[in-house]
Amino acid sequence: MRSKSLQIILIIIFVIDLFLIFSNQTELRFFTKPILLPVLILMYISKVKSEKIQLAPFFLAGLVLSFFGDLFLLFNWGFLPGLGSFLLAHLFYIISFKKKVQHRISEFWPIILSLYASILLFFLFPYLKEMKIPVIIYAVLIAAMMYNAIKTHNRNLIIGALLFLISDTLLSVYLFLQPLMILNLLVMATYILAQWFLVKGMTSSKNN
Repeated sequence: MRSKSLQIILIIIFVIDLFLIFSNQTELRFFTKPILLPVLILMYISKVKSEKIQLAPFFLAGLVLSFFGDLFLLFNWGFLPGLGSFLLAHLFYIISFKKKVQHRISEFWPIILSLYASILLFFLFPYLKEMKIPVIIYAVLIAAMMYNAIKTHNRNLIIGALLFLISDTLLSVYLFLQPLMILNLLVMATYILAQWFLVKGMTSSKNN
């Protein structure tokens, strides 16, 4: 299937999924949310074939793990398996970025990203209870993914990683502080856009 057709399918399912969040029809999301990542995976494979570029197995594994993360998070019991899936997904994304050309960047970036993770954890810490260690590890990994995306100088990868960071920050606020519907909508919107930009960045030979 062509990439453009898959993009149209993705947009349609994405809009329906957002509508289901807005209308609080959570049970129907079992028919929309689990389809989004498989469509993105097909888009990635289709683009790799059409552009005749080398498939990145670690990046593909990250997309597959993101699918399982999405699936687990649909269930009340699925938070820890979902978190574990996304932890591994971020680790594989980092490996994928490291395999691209790495450039020198400002020494302030590690400080900025460490500060971000520290501030987020400072506000969340009183509410994390037994989740403290997993969330700390997750915050470190998402900051590391952002750092390695910046080092590629690939605009799409940087945007994707930034959107992922924003999505996970909003999700943390939603889960541990304030479960507002608007936050749930923003989490999903930034998350799917993040994955889309990462796919675009990984299938581009140029830094754009």
